[in-house]
Amino acid sequence: MAHGQRLVLKKNQDRRVRVGHPWIFSNEVAGLEGEPADGDLVDVFDARGAFLGRGYYNHRSLICARLLTRGRDEIDLDFFVRRLERAIEYRRTVAPGVEALRLVHSEADQLPGLVVDRYGDYLSVQLLTLGMDARAELIRQALERVVEPRGAVRVADSPLRRLEGLTLERGIWWGDVPERVEVLMEGFAVEADLAHGQKTGLFLDQRENRWLAETRAGDQRVLDLFCYQGEWALHAARGGAVEVLAVDGSAAALDAAKRNAERNDVADRVSFRQGDCFDVVRELERTGERFGLVILDPPALIKSKSHIAAGARGYRELNRAAMTLLSEGGTLITCTCSHQLEDELFRQVLREAARAAKRPFRVLSWSGEAPDHPQLLAVPETHYLKCTVLQAV
Repeated sequence: MAHGQRLVLKKNQDRRVRVGHPWIFSNEVAGLEGEPADGDLVDVFDARGAFLGRGYYNHRSLICARLLTRGRDEIDLDFFVRRLERAIEYRRTVAPGVEALRLVHSEADQLPGLVVDRYGDYLSVQLLTLGMDARAELIRQALERVVEPRGAVRVADSPLRRLEGLTLERGIWWGDVPERVEVLMEGFAVEADLAHGQKTGLFLDQRENRWLAETRAGDQRVLDLFCYQGEWALHAARGGAVEVLAVDGSAAALDAAKRNAERNDVADRVSFRQGDCFDVVRELERTGERFGLVILDPPALIKSKSHIAAGARGYRELNRAAMTLLSEGGTLITCTCSHQLEDELFRQVLREAARAAKRPFRVLSWSGEAPDHPQLLAVPETHYLKCTVLQAV
C-alpha cells in the first residue's frame, strides 16, 4: 500500500497522465503528503483531489514518480504475477514459438523500469529504476512462478540507473546460467552472452527487420556496418549474397560473429574486419569500393536531447558515406535506435545525406521494433527504433 503517502500535481499537470503516460516529472509536483522515502509507493492526485493512480517515488530522479496502476491495486506478489501473465499472453499471440524474445517491455507492459528478455530456458532481467530495484525479490518470485526459468542474469549496468541514484552491476541472479546460451533465432543457431554481452545479450528488437536484408542480398556484395554478432550478415548470406564484409569495433563481438557464421555454415562467404565503422566506411569510399547492399545499424548516437544536433550529424555522415558506396540500383538498410531522433527528423537526416551523396533514393519500406517490443500510444519514448530500406535510383 501507499500508506497514506500522496503526491499532488500542480494545476493542469495531469493531462499527460490522463491520456496514459505513466511518468511524473519533479517540476509537475505541487506537494507531497506523508514524507515518502525514495522507492516508496505513492498515490497520485490531481490539483482538485482526483485520484490518478499508484506508483513509486524517487526524489533523486527528474522522473520523480512512475505509475504502476491506474487503480488502487496492492503492489504485491500477485500484482507482479498478473502483470507478467498478461505480458506473456500477448507474446504468445505476436511471437508464437519464438525462444529468444522480450517478455516485458517496461512502460509498454505497465511495468515501468523492468525489462525481461528470454533466451530459451534463461532470463536476462533489467532493473532500471529504484522503484523496481527495491521490489527485486517480488519480481524474482513472480518470474519463477510464471516463467519457471532454469536461471536468470540480473542486468543492472545501464547508465539509466545512475539517474536513479543506483550502482551498476551485472551477474547471475539465480540458477546455473552458462557462459554462452545458444538459441534459435530466425532459423539460425546463435549464441547470447548474457553475462557480458551488449544490452541483454542480443539485439532482439531487429528480429523481423533482418529479413529485409535477406530479400535484397541475392547475388550482391554486402557491407554490414556495426555488425555486432553477425545476425544481419547471416541473413544476407542465406539470402544469396556472394560475399559479406562485416565490420565492428569490438573484438569480442566479432569472435562471436565468427562462431555464429561457422555454426550456420556461411563462414566461406562472410569475412570480418575490426575497426571504427566511421573510419572504415570513409576508407572504403576513398578506395572506390562498391556494394549492392549496405546495412547500417549503429548504436544510439543520441543519448539525450542536448546531443540531438551532434548525433544527427553523425547519422548524416554515416548515411552519406554508405549511400556513396552503393552500386547502381543498390540498397541501403539504415537504422537508428535513438528515440530522440524522431521519424521525421530521421527522414530529414536521410534526405540531407542523399543530397550530399548526390543520389536519389526510393523508399522501399519503413519499419520499427519487433512486436514483442510494443509501442504504447501515449508514450512516444517506447518508439525508438527506425529501420528504412532505400534503393538508389
